[in-house]
Amino acid sequence: MTPSPPLSRYQRVVSSSAEVLHDRVEPYAVGHDLQLREPGRPLDGMVNAVGIGDVNLVWVRYGGGGVIVDTPPVEAEFAMCAPQAPMDVEYRRSGRKDVAGGLLVLSQDEGMRMSPHPLLGCLVMSTSTDRLTRHLAAFLGRPDRAPLEIRPDEGEAIMPAPLVERTWRHVCHILDEIAADGPPHPLLGRALEESLLNAVLLGLPHSAADALTQPPRDRRRHHLAGFIEDWVRAHHAEPIGVTDIAAAAGIGVRQLQAVCRAEWGVTPVQFLRDVRLDHARAALLAAEPKPGAVAAIATAAGYLHKSRFATHYRERFGESPSQTLASRTHASRRN
Repeated sequence: MTPSPPLSRYQRVVSSSAEVLHDRVEPYAVGHDLQLREPGRPLDGMVNAVGIGDVNLVWVRYGGGGVIVDTPPVEAEFAMCAPQAPMDVEYRRSGRKDVAGGLLVLSQDEGMRMSPHPLLGCLVMSTSTDRLTRHLAAFLGRPDRAPLEIRPDEGEAIMPAPLVERTWRHVCHILDEIAADGPPHPLLGRALEESLLNAVLLGLPHSAADALTQPPRDRRRHHLAGFIEDWVRAHHAEPIGVTDIAAAAGIGVRQLQAVCRAEWGVTPVQFLRDVRLDHARAALLAAEPKPGAVAAIATAAGYLHKSRFATHYRERFGESPSQTLASRTHASRRN
C-alpha cells in the first residue's frame, strides 16, 4: 500500500490548475512562479500545508507533466526544499546547474529554477532569518544583532544533514497523528517549532556555527524574559513605551532595564525599537515600490521623522530603507 504523503491531515487543495496550486502553496512557502512542462496537459496536484509558530511546512505534488518552479532570491527569508526524487536545479544569475538529491536551501541572493518530480512531490519548509536569529540568541543567552546567514555551500554543519530530514518527517508524523484532536496545544506547537529551528541550526552550515560550538552561557534565563519578548512583539504596533512594558510584566522600570540588559544586552527602548525595525524590514520586503512607501512604513513603526528611521534602520541592517525596497524591486524584475 502506498504510504500517505506528509501532512495528509492538512490537505489544502486537490486541483488540475497550476494557478490554484500556486495560490495554495505560496502563503506557506516563498514567492514563486509556475510554468507547465507540457502545456495543454492538465496537472493532477495536491497541496498539504500547516503553520507551526513562525515555521511553515508545505508538501506539494503537481502531477501531470510536471512544472518548472521559478523563485526569486529569498533575501531575509529562509526556505528549504526536500524533493522526494532527484530534482534539476538552475541558478539564474550564474547559470550553474545541479541535481538536488537531498535537501536544497533556496539562495538568498540568486533566483532559482527547479523541476520537482511530478508524482513524488516535494516538502518545503520556510521561516524568516530573523526567527532563526532570535532562536539562536535565546540559546546562546546573548543577543546576536547580525542576521543569520545560511551558507549551504560553505563550511560544515555541526551535525549531519540527515538530522534535518528526520526532524521534519518526525514533526509531520506527530501533526498527522494528533490532527483529529484539533490544533496542537500551544506548548506542543512551540516544542515542534523549536525542533525544526534546532535542526536547521545544527544540520546546515551558517554564519553562527562557530558560536554554537562554544558552551552556552552558564546562567538561567530570567523568568519574565519570555513574557516581555512575546508582549512587545504582540503590541509593537501600538503607541507603547517603557512604562507600558514594565506594567504589563508587573515590574518597575528599573527592573525592566535590568532584565533587558541581562537578556538582550540593550535598554528597553532599544529592544522595542529593534522589534519595530524588524517588522519594518519585513514590511519593506513585501511592499509595492511606490511613492510614500518608506514614509508609511516608518510611521507604522512609530517614527515621526523619516531621517531618524533611516538612521536607526541603517545601524541595524547595514543599508537604508530605500535600498531594501529597491532590492525587492530588482529581485522581482529579474524573475
